[in-house]
Amino acid sequence: MISGYLSSQQDFVDLINGYLFNKQGVLEIYLKGRSIELYIENGYIKGFYASTEGLKAKEINKKSLLIYSLLSMFDNPNALFSFKKAPEEEYYFKLEEPISAEELILQLQLAYQEFKSLLNLIITPYATIRVLKPFENMQNYDGRTFISVILTSTETLISEIRKLQELLSAGFLDIGQFSTPEVGKRVYEVDYIVRDVYIKNVNIFSVLESLRMSKFTGFINIYDNYSNYELYIQKGKVVALYPYNFDFFDFILTPRTSSVIDVVSMPEEILNKFILRHSKRRLISGLPDSFIELGKTFMGIIKNRFTGLLVLQKANERMYFAYEDGVLLASLLEGKSLKIYNAEPSKDGFLADLIPFEPMENLLEVAHLLFINVVYSVLLKHSNQVAQGILYHLSSSDLFKIEEGSIYFRADPRGRRREIMGLLFFLLDVGYKILGKKKLEEELENSLHPYRDIFKVLEIEEYAKFWNEYVIS
Repeated sequence: MISGYLSSQQDFVDLINGYLFNKQGVLEIYLKGRSIELYIENGYIKGFYASTEGLKAKEINKKSLLIYSLLSMFDNPNALFSFKKAPEEEYYFKLEEPISAEELILQLQLAYQEFKSLLNLIITPYATIRVLKPFENMQNYDGRTFISVILTSTETLISEIRKLQELLSAGFLDIGQFSTPEVGKRVYEVDYIVRDVYIKNVNIFSVLESLRMSKFTGFINIYDNYSNYELYIQKGKVVALYPYNFDFFDFILTPRTSSVIDVVSMPEEILNKFILRHSKRRLISGLPDSFIELGKTFMGIIKNRFTGLLVLQKANERMYFAYEDGVLLASLLEGKSLKIYNAEPSKDGFLADLIPFEPMENLLEVAHLLFINVVYSVLLKHSNQVAQGILYHLSSSDLFKIEEGSIYFRADPRGRRREIMGLLFFLLDVGYKILGKKKLEEELENSLHPYRDIFKVLEIEEYAKFWNEYVIS
């Protein structure tokens, strides 16, 4: 197997006419988020696979689809490719008359020029057609998009494109409605609402309340030289905190003067993938570029309908590629800031992570860790023997640990709510036995009072329902 990069029209021509001339196998090309596969035998393309542009396979002119799918190779291409010895797959479009490498290049060169001329008239091939004057077979054009007419015509791609140009120039056709070239594909944006602002200069509670009321989706990054917290929010509701550390609540109450805050808005579809950078479950982790064929990775993502995040780290930059069912939703570049990234990925000098999708919500678990520590601190004030008993209780736990007098998670707490609640109720039971119901309630209420405003703006009060049912009542 070979793989590499194509960065010019000539690269593609050389690949088709040169290396593949006497080879048999499958050439895969990854171009602008799409995968094109060509099955080749001795310089002849006998089958292929490409996106059908939403059309039914049985309606499509296969040769026209093949040529159209490769036109982008003649328009500032930045593509990855791989070639492997492999048989023709059942899902490939079979060409009734195999096309030679030389003929394919010739057809592409002609079609590219004609297609550029057509685009000067219609702007986008996804525009719909309106018939202005009657002509033969006009029913095959009226109300359809230009791309559907081109790909389903029984005539050759070049002939149909030329015919459309003639009909438009002669006034038989016009554009009925415009649509974007990437029809049906959303354009994602990342926007800094607040950036590099010292937290001492803002009211963090007002910021959180405003985001909640406006149904904000994105994340808040609060950091200084000692700590870095990311709070993820969907439609105004906080869903996750990373790292999953209850110290965040005290950090918000008394932030250091050097702490800085960023507020970054991001579509929910991207946020759900971006948060995966905190996941511990990785198919690839920190793999150097010398051990990975990046082109093959991109193609594998498409063919296996991968949902998740591909991360490439180079020096002080990270590139994030967010995928849904093998479709690239967006690529982002994180350096001094985070932004949508449309250039080609790094070719070398990177470390790669491939992270499959999983739910990353954890605020319930983090909130209950705070409750655990509140109860634990109350117990420590009244009994040293209790501390020894709790240490013994936690010594065999693979989830909890004690550091500097506080209880922390030893491992990712997601999916382990029964164990978390089990420890909490264990501590409450110990508190009842030592202090009695009334005294314990008073101590807990006093300890929790400073956090009430945080509970309100983060809507954590709903997580504390057990408090009213179990402790206060």
